[in-house]
Amino acid sequence: MHTTTATSAAPGAATSRYLAAMRNRGPLTIDWAAAPTRHKRYPSAERVRLPWTGPEVGLLGELLRDLLGLTRIVWSHHLGDGGEPLRRPPMLLAGRPAPSGGGLYPIEAYVAAREPHLPAALYHYDPVHHVLERVRGGDHVPALTGLLAGGHPAEVVIVLSAVFWRSMFKYGDFGYRLICQETGVLIAQALAVGERLGLAGGAHLRFADGQVDRLLGLDSAREATLAALTLTLPPTNPRPSAPAPPPASQPLTSPLPPASPLPPASPLPPASRTPGPRPPSLDELMSRPAAGESRPLPRAMPSDGLAATLHRACTLASPEPPAPANGASPHAAANGASPPAPAATRSWDRPAPPRPPVPATHPLPALQPAPHLTAAVARRASPIAGYRPAPLPAGALGAVLAAACAGYPSDLPGTSTGPAATAVCVLSLRVDGLPRGAYWYDPTGHTLHESATSIDAVTTGPLLPNTRVALRGAAAVLIPVGDPVAGAPTFGDRWYRMQQMETGLIVQRAALAAAALGLAARIHSDGANETTDDVLGLARTPLRSLSFLAMGTPPTGGPLVTRPIPAPVHEEVMDAPTTA
Repeated sequence: MHTTTATSAAPGAATSRYLAAMRNRGPLTIDWAAAPTRHKRYPSAERVRLPWTGPEVGLLGELLRDLLGLTRIVWSHHLGDGGEPLRRPPMLLAGRPAPSGGGLYPIEAYVAAREPHLPAALYHYDPVHHVLERVRGGDHVPALTGLLAGGHPAEVVIVLSAVFWRSMFKYGDFGYRLICQETGVLIAQALAVGERLGLAGGAHLRFADGQVDRLLGLDSAREATLAALTLTLPPTNPRPSAPAPPPASQPLTSPLPPASPLPPASPLPPASRTPGPRPPSLDELMSRPAAGESRPLPRAMPSDGLAATLHRACTLASPEPPAPANGASPHAAANGASPPAPAATRSWDRPAPPRPPVPATHPLPALQPAPHLTAAVARRASPIAGYRPAPLPAGALGAVLAAACAGYPSDLPGTSTGPAATAVCVLSLRVDGLPRGAYWYDPTGHTLHESATSIDAVTTGPLLPNTRVALRGAAAVLIPVGDPVAGAPTFGDRWYRMQQMETGLIVQRAALAAAALGLAARIHSDGANETTDDVLGLARTPLRSLSFLAMGTPPTGGPLVTRPIPAPVHEEVMDAPTTA
């Protein structure tokens, strides 16, 4: 069954054209006057004010706040390209809990919930005022879950959409890649926060795009759905508290004792349905009036651009999985490894992660206790002035890698039992007991396999100045690696979007694990380039570096000071006219 809405081009053709253009892209001219606002509003909509904390709908408010809300005050001094301070007045900014490419925040959240304290409706989350805006009345949970792969029942559905121009006005077509990865970042964030709140659920990357967009009232050329989260609410008993994070000043300068590996993620759980009247049909819901958006609307993607072409090729008319084209196996064997034997009962699957090379293995010690991602959400920060050049214990690096590559609940087979399908490489810059060099991480054996001993070309390659500054003191770099077209025979061009989202999920999990250990981490997308591929030995394979996460010991003091916004203060100012 052919499920894409694109023409009958070869699977992955739009992805291949997009990748070729991104490799050869030149410098961009940014028109800052064309920048849209960084949040969306429905001014005429009824509003539901969300509690800051607490039971019932407060759980949903906590999740949304820690996903997209204004949660921190950032006091930042201007720095030059080389990290030197500039003589300009400092900036005071309102920060959000998860990183965003260029701080542009293109992702919006829509909510439908079967929650007794929330009137049945489709809502949009306004992060500036921490309220839900009623977009359209009616119980949208059954309609939305019916458009997801498998039709999984749930009590809460959160749909993540992308306002394309919010990133593309600055990054052009490359912004589509950043948007897809940011969606994965937010999926990882939602799963970590949901664990803290006792909200069970998982991510959905396959759904009927056009119907979901119409149900949300979106113009797909301006804003489109990229992922959905289905959640079940916890029992009424108090939720367990997350373990307290270590003090921010706690040093990590010595190896830590071994520990048991992280437990596998749970699969998508079943959700109970409360008996009641028949929910409205999809047609009935869409016939109801919807609240009007704020004007002016952001610009649409240029229809003839490569990003728009790729996005159209990614969309599905049906969420159900197709059979592999021409009987081809979707598994990748780009590095010479043999793909797993096909299962007679499996009509589709993801490409398997590439196997690391065999020579020079380095077992990694485990940490005791393993880092708890939920405790690190409030502490995660992206340093802008690099790192203190302090060594990193091998056990700490191993804990970050184990957390990053663990399975996760989603609608893709195999993710709940792990590991993730995207492979991970590591640059060791200053790790205790691990020679400087490039390595492949094997999650099944928790070992590193040496790939290259000379990595100087990465640090002198085509990098932005702030990336060079970061590498001067960073202890290690985590690099997700994969074949951007390996899954095209099964998923078509949708595979590109899915792989980029998993990449974002991996780097965010790594950043949260690093924060739980008192470390800092920052994504530098420019580090995923051809020079890095050469160093990792990928140049003559279909594999490519997908992202570039530097991590290390945060500097003492520095030009960036971040403080949480206290709840009472937030309650007083959340109705003030401001921007995010």
